[in-house]
Amino acid sequence: MTSLNESTSTINNVVQNNIQEYIQWTTQSMLDGNTIIYNNDDGTQYELTPEQMDVFNQAYADGLVNSTPEALSLVLLNDMIDLEQDTYEDEKDTLIEAASEIAAVTEIADKLVNGDQQTKINAEAYATENDLRAIKESSRQKFNTSISGMLEASMTKNMIEGYAQDSYVIDTIAHAFMSTNTIMDFFTNTAVSIDELIPTQLNLDWMDSAVGVNSEMYLMYANDPAQGLEVILQ
Repeated sequence: MTSLNESTSTINNVVQNNIQEYIQWTTQSMLDGNTIIYNNDDGTQYELTPEQMDVFNQAYADGLVNSTPEALSLVLLNDMIDLEQDTYEDEKDTLIEAASEIAAVTEIADKLVNGDQQTKINAEAYATENDLRAIKESSRQKFNTSISGMLEASMTKNMIEGYAQDSYVIDTIAHAFMSTNTIMDFFTNTAVSIDELIPTQLNLDWMDSAVGVNSEMYLMYANDPAQGLEVILQ
C-alpha cells in the first residue's frame, strides 16, 4: 500500500492544497476594477497530469484487489507464517539451553569415568557446589517440550505456506469470518493450530468462532516428503 499512500498524497495535494492557492490568486483578478490578464499557461502548474492520474489509478486498482476478504485472509496467513518462524526460533533457543544444562552433567560424568583421582575429586566437588549431581527433570521436560514445539512450528508453518496457495482454503476462511460478522476480531485475535485428531486440518480460532480448513496439498506432500513442498507447488 506504500505506492497508493504516496500517489493519494500527490493527488490530494493537487486537488486540495494547490487548487486553493489557484483559486485565491485567480479570485483577485475577478474583483471589480482589477485588470490583471494572466498568460494562458499560468494555470498549467496546477493541473492534474495524466501521469499522476495513471500512477494513482494503478495503485488504487491494486489496493482494491488487495482489500477483498480473500486477499486479506492471505495476508493474515502470511503473518501467521512469520509468527511460526518466530516460535520455532524461540523453541530452538530453549532446546539449546536445555541441552547445555544436560551437557553440564554429562561433562562431569565423563571426568568421573576417564579422569585421574584428583580430577574425580574435583569433579564431584564441582557437581555438589553447582547442583549438578543429576540431570534435572525440568531440564528433561524443557528439552523434550522444545523438540515438540520446534516440530509443531515447522509443520504449522509449512502447512500454512502450502494452504495459502489453495484458493479453496482462502475462500473458506474468508466466508467464515464474513458470515460471523466478527471481522476485526478475526484479524486481531485469530490463533492457528493443527487439529489434534485430523493432522491434515488447520484450525483457526477467534472470539466464539472457529473454522477448520483442509487442502489436497498436504496429502500430496505427505505422500512424497522427499520431493519437497516447494516442488509440489510449482
